[in-house]
Amino acid sequence: MTTVKVQAGQSILEGYVKKPSTGLTELIWNAFDEDAHHIAVTCEYNDLGGIEQIAVTDDGNGMNREKAEHAFSRVGDSWKLMPGTRSESGQRVVHGRHGRGRYAAFALGSLVRWVSTSERVEGGLGVVQVTGHRSSLDTFDIEASDVGSDVAESGTVVSVHQLAPGALSSFDAPDDLRQAVLTEFALHLERYKDFQIRFLGERIDPASVEIHREEIPLSDPQRWDGQANLTVIEWDLQNVRRSIFLCDADARVLDEVEARVQAPGSEFTAYLTWEGFVSDDPVALEDDTDTPRGQLIHAARDALRDHLAERQRLREAATVQRWRDEGVWPYKDQPKTPVDQATRDTFKVVALAASRTIDESKSGGPKAMALRLLKETFETDPEALLPILSDLARLPKSRVDELAQLLRHTSLTQLIQTGRAIGTRMEFLSGLGTILFDRQIKRRLLERRQLHRILAHETWIFGEEWSLTGDDERLSKVLKKFLEKLGTHVELADLKEVRLEDGSDAIPDLVLGRRLQTNADSFEHLVVELKRPKHKLDDDDVSQLRSYASAIVNDEAFAQPNVKWDFWLVGNETTRTVDEQRRQPHLPFGVVQESPYRIVVKQWSELISDAEHRLKFVQNSLEYETSHDSGLAYLREKYSQFLPAEVTDSVSQEVQSA
Repeated sequence: MTTVKVQAGQSILEGYVKKPSTGLTELIWNAFDEDAHHIAVTCEYNDLGGIEQIAVTDDGNGMNREKAEHAFSRVGDSWKLMPGTRSESGQRVVHGRHGRGRYAAFALGSLVRWVSTSERVEGGLGVVQVTGHRSSLDTFDIEASDVGSDVAESGTVVSVHQLAPGALSSFDAPDDLRQAVLTEFALHLERYKDFQIRFLGERIDPASVEIHREEIPLSDPQRWDGQANLTVIEWDLQNVRRSIFLCDADARVLDEVEARVQAPGSEFTAYLTWEGFVSDDPVALEDDTDTPRGQLIHAARDALRDHLAERQRLREAATVQRWRDEGVWPYKDQPKTPVDQATRDTFKVVALAASRTIDESKSGGPKAMALRLLKETFETDPEALLPILSDLARLPKSRVDELAQLLRHTSLTQLIQTGRAIGTRMEFLSGLGTILFDRQIKRRLLERRQLHRILAHETWIFGEEWSLTGDDERLSKVLKKFLEKLGTHVELADLKEVRLEDGSDAIPDLVLGRRLQTNADSFEHLVVELKRPKHKLDDDDVSQLRSYASAIVNDEAFAQPNVKWDFWLVGNETTRTVDEQRRQPHLPFGVVQESPYRIVVKQWSELISDAEHRLKFVQNSLEYETSHDSGLAYLREKYSQFLPAEVTDSVSQEVQSA
């Protein structure tokens, strides 16, 4: 046995030990350089199913004792160093140059053994075994022996023992490792038809998972010499590492850089070929835009971005058209506004990212439901899509993060949410006007579970400051305590159904209370009494509300200086005397009392008009149009349980007639 020492320090050699995927691909490249036709990556397992050993086996030229001693005793001056160096057969331009690839193998495990069968100098086949340890990278043991009687061909087996944790995890879930091999060797497997790789029993066949390939020439004499070529391959795979492989004129992979391209739904690898790339290039800065190398990479990223954007448009169009043909696309009509168009364009990106999972179902029903749920979630809370896409669509974290960046770092998300909110509010006001002033519906709109219960969920109509408020327990108790001052058949919005002694439903007015904290110790309260649509507000109603307000304001629970009160009385019409109270010259219109608490009397038409005015500037900016029909459709969709049958029937008839 011979022991050879490498003339380099341990720390320098440690720098050549990369990640497990690099260690594996370097071993395969070494086999390729030795004219191997068949390479197999295998694992051996113990009785408990754990991985004991990783092996890379090839049928290449192998190495004899003299070649092994020369190769393993030095680093930096491999026989492959000269540009254009070919393999022993002369058929292949070799990949390696510096003799560093063997050290990458130690990323897989601490003990690496090369057993190689090759032609001896003196003739005949012989076997050489080389053993190295991670703890002493500068030392290798080399031992030569005769071949067995059953060995007739050359080749090498590299076995790795004492496996590293990273290698174990990579081989336990080997998809990423398999893809790393596939993407790095894709061009060579196509170019050299006599070159095959099997990974854990399966052949690596890039052509079987290649969806599309594009060759993009890059030429700019002012920035780099000669012409470069960008090859973009799209894969029918998931979670492909997005890289640009830098290749020399012979298509040898010399380096790898990040693609830095956002393309949700795309799985691709790019190969940038240029004669100016050489293996001994100094390490370049990530954002290098000064050197020809850096400028070319920058141009390649731009070209890649443009190409993938166009491919995505084509893919979106084809996928969406197929979904339309199947009747499952959630948008049935044409976009009406620029915001509507932008919303749909962004939704296409989201839907396309989840298309693989959506299309797993062969029937239309589940597809339509999945797309409908995605649409509703996207339009109401886009960021809520992220866990859905991660858990249900099984998108890898990298793709979910990419979509998150798209949704979070654009004003479009907020625009969509604002447009949705304003649009539904405009439709609500349109529908509310219909059910309040349509004679047939108005006559039936009496019960608490209809108009009053609807308004309990839409408190923004009384002012934007009340849009995010909720029920307050203390306020509710006091409102209930003095409720009788408003007369009979009056109740709070959050109480249960009330029935009369004869068992019939009560037809109550409704009191709605909301509490708003304006400062650390200051509060405002809104109390609204909603009268039935057919009831005309009269002096007795105003007097009753004033009595109710006085009792509440002076109750011990709220008798403090930092509390403000607004009491509103709302109905369809007012008597002449009440209207006179609403038109006092020293008070805003509708305010009948300003102090010590404010009393406001409003007609529904005025309340709706005020709310529409507040939304008008947003409506104009969003170019949103609402109509009588869309307003009723919104109310029927959201509040069907509170509406009389005439409303739901009228919408159905109008839709059918259309």
